[in-house]
Amino acid sequence: MVNSMRKFAQSGFSLIEVMITLGIIGIAMTIAIPSIQALLNNQKMKSAAFDLVTTVMQARSEATKWGAPSGGIPEISLVASAGGLSDGWCVTFTSASTCDVLDDANPGPDVMLANKATPKITYSALPKPIVFGHSGRLLSGAGFAAAPVRILVQDPEEAATARCVVIDSNGNPRTFVQSGGSLASPRFTFGASTNQECK
Repeated sequence: MVNSMRKFAQSGFSLIEVMITLGIIGIAMTIAIPSIQALLNNQKMKSAAFDLVTTVMQARSEATKWGAPSGGIPEISLVASAGGLSDGWCVTFTSASTCDVLDDANPGPDVMLANKATPKITYSALPKPIVFGHSGRLLSGAGFAAAPVRILVQDPEEAATARCVVIDSNGNPRTFVQSGGSLASPRFTFGASTNQECK
């Protein structure tokens, strides 16, 4: 009985072994946490840009589905919320509509889809609606955004890689990843054009 108790007592860890193990874990966490935080921040940015791209694709699809050269619904639009793109955006049946994504019960007239933006992410201004014709192409006009439309997606508080969502004249969205610059002034590579702003 005494021998078995001695063996049990000797099979544990000493205080020094426990402290060394905790020290190693602490050092590993100190090294790993910044990398994990950067990964999470970049994933949030990627998700925020993807939300916008998905909505653009859906608006374009609805325009080709419902739009018609004459009669029917003339166009489908992507418009910023009343507080700007940083609050969210809507897909509407008309080019003149505005929306309020923060009003869940009534986002606005002619709203087909309302999408709230990712919290703490900023989107550059969208002064005019992005209007899709029945062919899916962007319509041009005095009250419409001219193609290509570039929307900067960034996190002003965290050192995350910014994204630039570009919608070409055919209504197709693409996402470009920051290739240079700084947190305050990110730069991008668009085809052969390097070190360009997202505007």
